[in-house]
Amino acid sequence: RGGGGEREREEVEEGEQKETPPDDAPSLLQSYAGHTLSFSGLLPCVNAQDSPRLTKYWAQRFRLFSRFNEGVCLDEEGWFSATPEKIAEHIAERCRCDLIVDAFCGIGSNAIQFAHTCERVIAIDIDPVKIACAIRNAEIYGVADRIEFILGDYFHIMPQLKCADVVFLSPPWGGPNYATAKIFDIHTMITLDGRRIFEVARKVTKNIAFYVPRNVNIDQVVSLATPQENVEIEQHHLNTRLKTMTAYFGELVNAAF
Repeated sequence: RGGGGEREREEVEEGEQKETPPDDAPSLLQSYAGHTLSFSGLLPCVNAQDSPRLTKYWAQRFRLFSRFNEGVCLDEEGWFSATPEKIAEHIAERCRCDLIVDAFCGIGSNAIQFAHTCERVIAIDIDPVKIACAIRNAEIYGVADRIEFILGDYFHIMPQLKCADVVFLSPPWGGPNYATAKIFDIHTMITLDGRRIFEVARKVTKNIAFYVPRNVNIDQVVSLATPQENVEIEQHHLNTRLKTMTAYFGELVNAAF
C-alpha cells in the first residue's frame, strides 16, 4: 500500500493495494521480524522502463526511494502506490512513538521510515508479493530488525492486537483513476470502506493517522471523529504542488492546532 503520497501528480496518480490474496498465498498471520521468512519466487521487481504503462513513473524513482539503485524492489502496483520518501519521513516524525502499526504496508515505504522514529513497527499486508518486497526494501535501509511484517487480512489481524500507540492507515484508493473524481468518497471509493477501516483501528488506539488523496471529501474525514474530538488535516506538497493529505486523530493532533 507501501504504504501512499502522490507521485509527481502532473501525470502520475496513486493506486490501490490488492485485498484478495492469491490462491497460493501463505496462511494468515505468518510474520517476519528480523529473521528469515521465505517468499522464494515472490520478488517480481518490476522495471518501470520495461512497461509502457509504467514508464512515466521511472523519472520519480528516487523520490520514492532515495536508495533505489541499491536494489529496491517495487511490484507493478508499488510504482503508483508507494509514498514518496520525503512525505513518508515527515509522517513518521509526526507519528513518533514506541509501537506503531502500518496497517496496509504495501512495499514498505512508510514502514521503513517509521522504523527510524519508532521503537517497533508492525507492518501488515494481505499480498505476499508486497510483503516480500517490503522485507527486501527494509533490509536495504537497514531497519528490517525493527519491523514485524505480518501477512494477513487487516480485519482479522487488528482485533488480535491488544494495543498500539499509533495506527497508520493508507488503504487502497481504488487504482490510479481515483484522481479523476471531483470528490473522493472514503466510503465508496476506498475498496474496504474507509469508515469501517477507521472504526477497527479505533478499537486499538485513538491515535490514528489516515493518509488520504488530495481530492478527499474533508467532511467525511472530519466526521470520523466524535464531536468532542479534534482532527488535524495536513496537506503534503512536493515542489509547491499539493500531493496528498494526512488526517491526524487523538494525541497526534498538533498541540498548537
